[in-house]
Amino acid sequence: MQLDSYLKLYITSTTLLVGCVGFVYLILKFNRRFRNATDALNYLTIVTVITESDCEVVIKELQRRCKVYRAVGFDCEWVTEHGKKRPVALVQLSTFDGYCGLFRLNMLRTVPNSLKELLEDKTIYKVGVAPTDDAKYLFADYGINLNSSLDIRHIAVLCGHQPGGLASLTKSLLHIILDKSWRVRCSNWEAETLSDMQVKYAAADAHVAIKIFVKLIEELNKPSIYKVLQRNKKDIWSNLDEVCLKYANYNFTMKHGNKTKDIGVNNSKRNKEVSKTYSNLTRSKPLYHNCFLQAPDGELLCTCDNKKALWYVEKQLADVVTEEPLTVRLRFEPAGRSVGEVGRYYQLTKENKCVVCGNANSYIRKNVVPREYRKYFPDIMKDHSSHDVLLLCVQCHQRSNMADQRVREQLANLCAAPLACKDSSKYVEDSMRKKVRSAARALLNLSAKLPEKRSRCLKHVLLQYYTEHTEITTELLKEAAELHVLFENTDYESHGLKVVEYFLGQEGGLLRLEEVWREHFLTIMHPQYMPELWSIKHNEERLRVKFKEGRLSEKSLKSIGVSGWH
Repeated sequence: MQLDSYLKLYITSTTLLVGCVGFVYLILKFNRRFRNATDALNYLTIVTVITESDCEVVIKELQRRCKVYRAVGFDCEWVTEHGKKRPVALVQLSTFDGYCGLFRLNMLRTVPNSLKELLEDKTIYKVGVAPTDDAKYLFADYGINLNSSLDIRHIAVLCGHQPGGLASLTKSLLHIILDKSWRVRCSNWEAETLSDMQVKYAAADAHVAIKIFVKLIEELNKPSIYKVLQRNKKDIWSNLDEVCLKYANYNFTMKHGNKTKDIGVNNSKRNKEVSKTYSNLTRSKPLYHNCFLQAPDGELLCTCDNKKALWYVEKQLADVVTEEPLTVRLRFEPAGRSVGEVGRYYQLTKENKCVVCGNANSYIRKNVVPREYRKYFPDIMKDHSSHDVLLLCVQCHQRSNMADQRVREQLANLCAAPLACKDSSKYVEDSMRKKVRSAARALLNLSAKLPEKRSRCLKHVLLQYYTEHTEITTELLKEAAELHVLFENTDYESHGLKVVEYFLGQEGGLLRLEEVWREHFLTIMHPQYMPELWSIKHNEERLRVKFKEGRLSEKSLKSIGVSGWH
């Protein structure tokens, strides 16, 4: 019996020992999967640029090396002083094979044209995490319009990965641990000479971005991903825009990323979830009813919605000709009839689907010419504005709005029309009055719960403001609790109004401003399902017809900044 007990104890001990050894082995093996960035990226060729001549050489080399993948890893660094951000000091660009250029903008007197051209080149993607933020800073600091920036988290979500930060993506996808110590991250990027640690840190951030991008794009060659995208199996690198263009210059949010994991799939549940964010915007009913409105002699004037058509009937201004499709004939001669292609545009039936991708499940009205400008247009340009109202799905609408911000910034510079910010708001807040109002409301509503010390402090705030009073009364508290804290800013100038005023003095007037926005929409969004006869010069063509028919005066033309039509 005693021998059996020893034998059992021996077996148990041996089993435990083997288990512990195995566990330790697995831990060590798991840890060996990860390497720190210094060891893993020791093959990098890093060139620091501080002169324009060096810049041209490095840019040419970057362009030569990025031809296969049409992308470079991208990042920026800057210094924050006393909570305020200084201009971007460093731009990092890296190719997949490990060639890294560190461009020290603070050491260069001007931004070299070669660097500017590469950053603004639409054919080369600048990949990283949150590159749209860096794009805003580059534009604000140096007037650089970064084009084709791409947040790699969009592609990570598309491939089924968790969209973490750059460090977590690098660890999970490349098995490399980046040094994200605050000592180097928040170091002096404007120093006369960058330290070895700074150089390696900056190059690593840009390089792992392009490495992750290539890895993710190549994952899309897997059959399951192709099935999701409903694409034929072909070389994905020669068709890179099919995957990436929809995300270019488009901000990534965790909320958006989680909800659009299956983007490209016809999934009604997904669309309902995304729509919750836009519950007040997303249409559940068709925008276009394609009812027909006829002149008294039966000539087709335009298509319209049910409500408008039936309004004419209810007011005894028209009669129903047919109910399916609903066709209404006016009893009076309209002010004008459809002339040429510009008139025929309003006669065409239109589809209720996104004009960019064709999604017909849910859509939002998109004002191609934003209301902040159009609201200042004369009435003659507000008529028939439906031409510039298009349908976009939720994702395309969000992407379009993000891209619009860049045009606003360009117009702000061109027209000396600053965008609204904390210091240029229509209304300004009186911080002192707000503090007094807050103190009064606390004393009125929470006096029983306030500690004595806090109560004394709040009363002191009130007496500092009401210097003619020596004690706090209920009447005083009630008066203070209703203080107005917002006042109209007399120095405020509307960005939209200043832009409109600028174009009124330019050749083409407000017609040109409309064309700027229409050209921008076509260039950025690449719509595949635009209404037939939709035109960049639509309003000009429409107004020329009215002018020729004598329904538009020279005075009206001058009100939109146009003259010289004959």
